[in-house]
Amino acid sequence: MEHKRVNLGYLTFLILEIVLIMTIGIWDRYVDLDDSMVSTLLAESTILIPPIIFIFLGRKEYSIKDRVGLKLMKPSTFAIVILYAIVVMPIGTLANAISMLWVDNTVLEASGTMLDNDWYMALIAIAIVAPFVEEFCFRGFVYNGYRYDGARLSAVFMSALMFAFMHMNFNQAAYAFVIGIAFAFIYEATGSLWSSFICHSLFNAESVILMFIADHFYPGIYDEMTINKDEIMADIPVYAIIAVFAIVIGICLIYVAAKIEGRHERLKELFEGFNYGTGSKKVKIVTAPLVISLVLLFAYMILSEVVNRMM
Repeated sequence: MEHKRVNLGYLTFLILEIVLIMTIGIWDRYVDLDDSMVSTLLAESTILIPPIIFIFLGRKEYSIKDRVGLKLMKPSTFAIVILYAIVVMPIGTLANAISMLWVDNTVLEASGTMLDNDWYMALIAIAIVAPFVEEFCFRGFVYNGYRYDGARLSAVFMSALMFAFMHMNFNQAAYAFVIGIAFAFIYEATGSLWSSFICHSLFNAESVILMFIADHFYPGIYDEMTINKDEIMADIPVYAIIAVFAIVIGICLIYVAAKIEGRHERLKELFEGFNYGTGSKKVKIVTAPLVISLVLLFAYMILSEVVNRMM
């Protein structure tokens, strides 16, 4: 069963990630590893290893290209996907704002390290490499694996949760979960990994570009920036109204994309049952390796938050 391979692959990723964190910590003692882009590329490479291995160990009738959905879209679908990416942004902004009522903005905290790099290196690492690797893993490998076994909406939400926890902090996990759901729907509508990659890439690129533009015109702005929770609380209703309109438009765009690609029946199938496979057989996609992974990641996130508050 594909879901068992997916869950075991996720646990393998976690183990490799722990090893990588420990290795970087030891390496940094002897080598000046003051390059966040190097760390980012190493982390993304680690994420990519388990899916490739488990895909090779999986069903032989499918190539990696077919298994993860590396197929081209129609030109009109490409335009729809660009619009969809723009629509998803305010939804992510709302989730980010809500999370900042309780936790710090992780990207803001890392801005100093990011801005030490050339803008094009940051853009390549964060807006091209990271989105492709993460979409390959969480939409191509995880979501597609669950769907292959017949899971429906459970595949959408579980792949989004796994994607969220992969970020290992509550701030990024909050909006990663929301956009992970959005990316799964556009991936299902098009059947192409390139659709979710484009959305993910534009989502990340917006943050990187705005950060470098702000720093260019107002040097040191991120060193002085603080989070005012009262202002965030006042802004949330505005973000929420915009997000509601964005969700409505997003649903329409998903439907249009599915019609163009001839996948509207496949998309409708998602809503015919939460977690049912072929026929009447129920698919239980949660297995021991997945539970262990999520518990360990959640514990790590809590521990990191406690340590940050003590510092």
